[in-house]
Amino acid sequence: MYNISVNLNHRDNFLKITFRLLIIWFSFFNIQFSIANDINISKVKEMISSSPSLALTEINRLIETNPNSHNLLFLKAVTQSKLGKKELAIKTYRDLIEIFPNLPEPYNNLAVLYAEQNKLAEAKKILKKALETNSSYSIAHINLGDVYTRMASDAYRKAFELDKSPVANNKLQLINELFSYSPNMQKKYLAVPESDTKSEKKKLADLALLVESWRSSWEDKDIEAYFSNYSKYLKVKGDMSYKKWKITRTEKIINKKEINIKLTNIRYDYKNGFWYISMNQAYNSGNYSDNEEKTLIVINESGSYKIIEENIKN
Repeated sequence: MYNISVNLNHRDNFLKITFRLLIIWFSFFNIQFSIANDINISKVKEMISSSPSLALTEINRLIETNPNSHNLLFLKAVTQSKLGKKELAIKTYRDLIEIFPNLPEPYNNLAVLYAEQNKLAEAKKILKKALETNSSYSIAHINLGDVYTRMASDAYRKAFELDKSPVANNKLQLINELFSYSPNMQKKYLAVPESDTKSEKKKLADLALLVESWRSSWEDKDIEAYFSNYSKYLKVKGDMSYKKWKITRTEKIINKKEINIKLTNIRYDYKNGFWYISMNQAYNSGNYSDNEEKTLIVINESGSYKIIEENIKN
């Protein structure tokens, strides 16, 4: 038996959960062997490690004379998986389960392959079947717990993406801390917990730099610098996409002859993993001016503070 890290999110920079893919050599089976005595098991094991392609050829040859050998079918599936032939491995595990429905190990490995494809509901179903055959099979219990964890992570992430829920964000952080992996979906945002070694004075200084960078780049119409202050997961009002918001915002800024922005009464408040920066904003662009009470909601994104939402008090 050995552990492998299985990427459960098949997209960019996906979530890593350790699933236990069982490679059980024959001495580990608590069942009667059906392999002929002339089969050199040690040689097959060595071939799988050193040359899986040759090993698969040899296993297929042995299966011709031992078609119902659960051990050879199991090793065939393991070798197919090692060679990246995942669909063939899935078929072999299913064939093995059909012939030997009371062996928990094939269920476990089949579930791992489905989890690798992000088919978590199917993986959960199959792991439960493994436990029906052997309720004390600890590896299946662990893998089932990992599947539930991933499903919970996906649900919390979805909740956060919909309304930037601080509760969902905190639970994502908790999963990250407990399992030492970063739940990520195409590099979706996961707030980095505030460092205990960073002083409150330093945090406030960094936040003040963000506010000044945001204000000055807006005033200078430095579009690139302006957008660099925002998280790409900015919560945009209405049904507008982030891309459309950037286009609209760019047009509004660059078409102004001049922009003057004065910020006063700036306050900082940290709550539920977010910084709330409230201020009075006086805006003037020559032919238009206003005074608003604005709040920037800021996250620590990969070590840098970014604006994830803007609110204006009516």
